[in-house]
Amino acid sequence: MLGEMLDGYTRSLLIFAGINAIAAYSFYAPYKTGQVSLGQAGFMAVGAYASAVLTHKFGIPFTVAVVFGGVLSGVVGVVVGFPALRIKGIYLLLLTLGFSEIISVIALSWDYIGGAQGFRGIPFNQYTLDYVVGIIVVLILLFARIERSSLGRAMDSIHQDETAAEVMGIDVVRIKLFAFGLGAVIAGVAGALYAHQATYIDSSTFNIMVSVEILMFVVVGGGSTYWGPVCGAAVLNAIPEVLRSLRDWLEIVPVAWTNFYPMNRIYDSLHDFLDFENAKRLIAFGLILIVMMIFRPDGLLTRDSLHRLRFWRWKARHA
Repeated sequence: MLGEMLDGYTRSLLIFAGINAIAAYSFYAPYKTGQVSLGQAGFMAVGAYASAVLTHKFGIPFTVAVVFGGVLSGVVGVVVGFPALRIKGIYLLLLTLGFSEIISVIALSWDYIGGAQGFRGIPFNQYTLDYVVGIIVVLILLFARIERSSLGRAMDSIHQDETAAEVMGIDVVRIKLFAFGLGAVIAGVAGALYAHQATYIDSSTFNIMVSVEILMFVVVGGGSTYWGPVCGAAVLNAIPEVLRSLRDWLEIVPVAWTNFYPMNRIYDSLHDFLDFENAKRLIAFGLILIVMMIFRPDGLLTRDSLHRLRFWRWKARHA
């Protein structure tokens, strides 16, 4: 298996990066129809708690629990999606944000799933990395198929102009509900995988910042192509590790090189900033988002850039 060839730290890093990529696809699905949701963390929580209850309290196999977590999240997503069909823009953001907060309150107050103490003792699955890689491959193939189908074209037209799409005879309600439910299923699977890797979750595990990070994965990677979510998740998960490596390199710099002004001040500032944890990570993500909105508002990958890449590859083959 994949995990057996890697050390524990690298394996854990790849698993959480992969879960983030899966969660990014959960945002991408409704976004493809123009729906911007901040409720993906709530759907992740539903899948995480549902699968954890099945494996911990009932001894259900991991695979079945993950599937059930995704299905239950999808059902909840369809229920939430019905009122969401009537609103858009900032109002949809507020509705989905409110849903996510409701799930957090339920997790905090329901003793059956741990309440304020959190859900402990969730069974650890040693093959999670294989599941994560397999699910990412399936999602890429799924969205690639959707992209080339009439459904994908209908979703794009709804994203561009919902009224015009409806006039053209596209079933806007059904397609938007399908996209919202599909996103919820994917988020539930991501939450279930996270729960069985971390083995502990509580009401703060899937908070609003998780939804914001998921949004950032798609915005940075590019929301116009199905390669964008995995690209954004890979880049944003790699940045903290790169900066930690830079900090390690700083520590081997000879003291004589930094023992005078102003190098000592510069060295100390860099050393403190590269301790890339929690709040500093969010600060850096915020700066990245600002830079992206100025220089690459469509994300790192766009349909046009991928078309140009395919063209140059074709030209290189036939040169």
